[in-house]
Amino acid sequence: MRQELIINGVPDRIRLDAWWLEAADAPPQAQPHRRKDRGPLFASLRMRHAIPLLAFLVTVADWLFWEQPAGISVAVFALILSAAIMAMKPRRPTAREWAGAAALALLSNLPAAIDLQFLSVLFSLCGLVCLMVWAVYGPAVSEGLVLRTALRLPTIGAVLLLRHAFHAMPASDLGSGARRQAASLALPLLMGAVFLMLLASANPVLKSVLADLDPGRLLERQLWLRLMFWAVLAALLWPCLNLSETWLGSAMRAATKPKAGPSRATFLINPVSVRNSLVLFNLLFLVQTVMDLGILTGGVSLPVGMSYASYAHRGAYPLVATALLAGVFTLVTRTMTGADLTLRILVYLWLAQNMFLVLTAAIRLHHYVNAYALTHLRLAAFIWMALVLAGLVLTVMQIHRGQGNAWLLRRCFAALIGTLYICSFVNFADVIARYNLTHGSTLAKQDTYYICSLGAGAYPAIHAFETETGQRVCGSAMRYDLHKNTITNWREWGFRRWRIQAYYQQQN
Repeated sequence: MRQELIINGVPDRIRLDAWWLEAADAPPQAQPHRRKDRGPLFASLRMRHAIPLLAFLVTVADWLFWEQPAGISVAVFALILSAAIMAMKPRRPTAREWAGAAALALLSNLPAAIDLQFLSVLFSLCGLVCLMVWAVYGPAVSEGLVLRTALRLPTIGAVLLLRHAFHAMPASDLGSGARRQAASLALPLLMGAVFLMLLASANPVLKSVLADLDPGRLLERQLWLRLMFWAVLAALLWPCLNLSETWLGSAMRAATKPKAGPSRATFLINPVSVRNSLVLFNLLFLVQTVMDLGILTGGVSLPVGMSYASYAHRGAYPLVATALLAGVFTLVTRTMTGADLTLRILVYLWLAQNMFLVLTAAIRLHHYVNAYALTHLRLAAFIWMALVLAGLVLTVMQIHRGQGNAWLLRRCFAALIGTLYICSFVNFADVIARYNLTHGSTLAKQDTYYICSLGAGAYPAIHAFETETGQRVCGSAMRYDLHKNTITNWREWGFRRWRIQAYYQQQN
């Protein structure tokens, strides 16, 4: 009788060596799910470095700004923050990138070192935003990304620190955790208090230090304001050190498909309506051009009761608004005028008349200034007219070269930024005071009150006029303003204030 050998089970050596047979036949089993560490504060070595760097930046900001006058301290902190942004760049920057970032930081903060004003602070902030965008997106930097980052920093970025801190908290049983913490802290706190009292009784210096500690200071308003200042600074600085596309958004744009069929705008804007509009606009502007030429040359008299200064003031600003509206109309109808030679000629003629109207508006404003003096608003109007004229010239170049609207908008924006950057270096108070004092003979009445209200920046021009003519203009009011703007703290130092202060000390 044949017996069958039955082996219950497989020896461990064979089972362990033949694991691949079981893996080949058995269905794939789900791997055990491991909980990801979602703590952004300690997710990488770079994030671990962000915490002490944040503490350093808050400490520096507290030292520079808390209950201190502002001046060159704004430029100093912006430069330190720029270096911190480069140090925390997602990809390690090269030497060339460090040099480019340093050049951008110096250029954007140079106006703040000259004089702290709204424009200089704006350029410092814009420089930081541009540096952050470049640190994240690299060569894909665009105007849209800069604008989106500027909008997300004070909104989404302001709560980034709170969100990261919340995700970094360990998930555990609060009850058992609280009891465990109490049990671990009870003994050291009790014994530490006993040892502290014994040491204080033996050490008079330590005893005096403990006596000076006033628990009532915790209720002082100044302490809580300073803590709030630190918290706001930390919330605003943390996103600058944690730049990533996770909260700034991707640089890729979703492709927009054009809608099939004609749009509803073609009911108003179509080649026929554009042609009729340009013919009508040219006729209207031709009438205005002929009348302006007649009045400016003296061939046409003004209505009864209207002075030449009133005529100049009334027409300066509406003509600039007209030119702006003409530029917008040209942008909207660009696709139609570029394909039709007749429409292109009508646009050229209309833009030429707009340029002439801007020039006549500048002439009007010039005559008005000669009659009623120069002010900040009137000087800004001259600069604005120059920008509008440059925009019209760029529009003609755009149509002639067949460029798109993006080409024109970028160059107009560059002209605006360049003009504002140059203006941040100009002492307009000195320019206005010098003009009004040297053209006093042509003015109906010299407004010395306005000249003296221009501030310490007008002192060199006022002093030069008083020295040359011997006439007193401001007196004690100007001396008070100069003493009020005296630099007493290096944080409020500014090149323009320093020069005026040095000039005043030299003359006295």
